[in-house]
Amino acid sequence: MAFQDYRIVGDSSFIGFQNFADVIFDPVWWSSLGKTLIYMALSLAIGFCPPIILAILLQEVSHGKIFYRIIYYLPAVISGVIVIYLWKLLYDPSDAGGLNQILMALGLEKSRWIQDENLAMICCILPSVWAGVGPGCLIYLAALKGIPNENYEAADIDGASFFHKIRYIVLPNLKALIIIQFIAAFIASSQQSGFILVMTFGGPNEATRVADLLIFEKAYLYLKFGVATTMAWMLGMMMMGFTVMQLKRLSNMEFKTASAD
Repeated sequence: MAFQDYRIVGDSSFIGFQNFADVIFDPVWWSSLGKTLIYMALSLAIGFCPPIILAILLQEVSHGKIFYRIIYYLPAVISGVIVIYLWKLLYDPSDAGGLNQILMALGLEKSRWIQDENLAMICCILPSVWAGVGPGCLIYLAALKGIPNENYEAADIDGASFFHKIRYIVLPNLKALIIIQFIAAFIASSQQSGFILVMTFGGPNEATRVADLLIFEKAYLYLKFGVATTMAWMLGMMMMGFTVMQLKRLSNMEFKTASAD
């Protein structure tokens, strides 16, 4: 399809590398790709570390661990559509919006949220981060069980503080899992057009028009399946290249299973 002027009805003519040339010299594609990189950077900066921090904190809780795990996992059980519309109600730029009511209660001016070009991208990221913290936290909690208690006991004898334990025991043992999770988060952040489609549809003023959403528009709004397939291949090759680079770092690492207690 990437080498054709693909048509749903009728014959699809072979056009060689014309689709690739059109995409490479299309400023709209590069603009959307730049917004994708911004989205990925913000998504990883805001949402990658909280599951690790939350897992470490829950590991230190002496009572009610199961209760807290259920509470933090609940957003992941909710349907993605419900999550989107829930946050869309919170982002309502009118006085009825949940976040604006909080701002006005604090004596601050209300915000336009997803209708503000400077805030729209972050507003689209927060719902996915909120829904993804719980599952990520449980994965890290399971990995923390694989760290022998003897390591912590030895650290206590040496007078290590809480932060020393995190730096010299927890993080080295979680290094492989962190890289794996980073790869997954990196790829997932490039495919979040669903949230943006419902929240802003690329607006305002194309501030959130990421590459994944542009591919959707080309394929299903303008029926340019050849161009859309070419864009998808180019985006996919970028993700594959990054994944290969990270997998090379994992090739020399050792993995061990955690106890079932």
